[in-house]
Amino acid sequence: MRSCLRPVSLLLLLLGLVALSSSNNPLTAQPKPVPIPLAPQAPTITVPFPLGAQRGQTLTLNLTGTNLTDPTTLWTSFPCKVTIPTDMNNGKDATKLRVQLEVPADAPIGFHSIRVATKNGLSNTRLFCVDDFPQIDEVADNKTKEKAQVVVAPAIVVGKTEVESSDFFKVSVKAGQRLTVEVLGRRLGSLLDPIIKWHDAKSGRELPGYYSDDEPGLQSDARLTRTFKDAGDYLIEVRDTRHLGGADYYYRLRIADCPSAMTAYPVALKRGTKGLVNFTGKALEGVAPVEVTMPTDKDAISVAPKGPLVGWPVAVSASDFDEIVEQEPNNDPTKAQRLTLPVGVTARFLEKGDLDCFVFAAKKGAKYAIVGETYEIGSPAEVYLVIKDSKGAEVGKSVPQNTPARIDFVAPADGDFTIVVEHLNFLHGPTEVYHLIVRETGPEFDVALQFDRLEVSPGGTTIKGIMSRLGISRRALIY
Repeated sequence: MRSCLRPVSLLLLLLGLVALSSSNNPLTAQPKPVPIPLAPQAPTITVPFPLGAQRGQTLTLNLTGTNLTDPTTLWTSFPCKVTIPTDMNNGKDATKLRVQLEVPADAPIGFHSIRVATKNGLSNTRLFCVDDFPQIDEVADNKTKEKAQVVVAPAIVVGKTEVESSDFFKVSVKAGQRLTVEVLGRRLGSLLDPIIKWHDAKSGRELPGYYSDDEPGLQSDARLTRTFKDAGDYLIEVRDTRHLGGADYYYRLRIADCPSAMTAYPVALKRGTKGLVNFTGKALEGVAPVEVTMPTDKDAISVAPKGPLVGWPVAVSASDFDEIVEQEPNNDPTKAQRLTLPVGVTARFLEKGDLDCFVFAAKKGAKYAIVGETYEIGSPAEVYLVIKDSKGAEVGKSVPQNTPARIDFVAPADGDFTIVVEHLNFLHGPTEVYHLIVRETGPEFDVALQFDRLEVSPGGTTIKGIMSRLGISRRALIY
């Protein structure tokens, strides 16, 4: 049984259960809900600029927000040395704070987070990037092709779009040179829905086919990889697809000759195990697999593909059970791949008309969850699941409108049952990846606490402590 409760209501329920479990008083009526607001003096921070840092460099980060006086540190999810200067009355202004970051050369590339701690509390979390390339700020007057900002690749440009305007950047390329241009916007929490266009710098004309909008797997962000036949100057145009802009339409423009990975392959590894991770996507020629060890204390890690330069990383999820890769040929139930539960399978629809079959032994009366993840792993694929008995009769199927695709199945008898997976839109190719999870289940519910900080009084109980006392395990991902 699944229970979907509002976050605050669920928190109050958990607190009430703990109180009851430690009290000898008779049961009484449920008390009136009491709000649990954050301390009004706790700091908050707005979007930090720049939106990231280069590995091996020192960065001065100018933060804005509220209640920023008396800072104690800046917490980061990546290793770095943090210094809060005390000159020029820094730390005395409630609306702004200057912080210096020394980022080591081996800091992990990818999305990270930061938050400010003061004597009065902990701030909200903001996303922050660490990258390998030099980063520059967008200039203010690059709104026409004639005034395009000159950028030398590889580079990161940190900018914002304005209403009813485009940002233009000029790059010089050699004959036969390949470039991947990517906008990190929506994935950073920006309101920007970006479009990328390439133009010839001399004529100003748009290059046919050099256009990207809503690249699959990038949450409506844009990415474009092209090889240029002719040397010369070219223009990159970045704008919002709706011609919107403002303070909340910020982005990081990544320009480099680097791999363009969409997903890892496999997309998950069992905690504490070591494995080789390959990649799906574009411009992956010559990209070698990366050997990684999945930590036991993390829900996911980022793995970057390495070509001439380092590509933007993709996530590899941590699993509590064995993770395997699809083995072809398995297009027919008679050739179905045998699964030992619980298990996760990384697979893809590689050829036209590809059909994937998996078989497992079930116990009569046991309940099984069969889940096909696609959007959750950054893949453009859409899957349809069917389960059949040993005679080929259909005994369950997923609902096409639901995401992720899922079948909750109670075995009517002991024996083998076959899972048939097909692409909902009959597409195929190396990027049409999915992650199949098959496991036996019991009564369950999800706990979703949708806030990023919590005030706990001295001697109080944390959410983790409450759930531990109630015997509720933490789930890494809530669907």
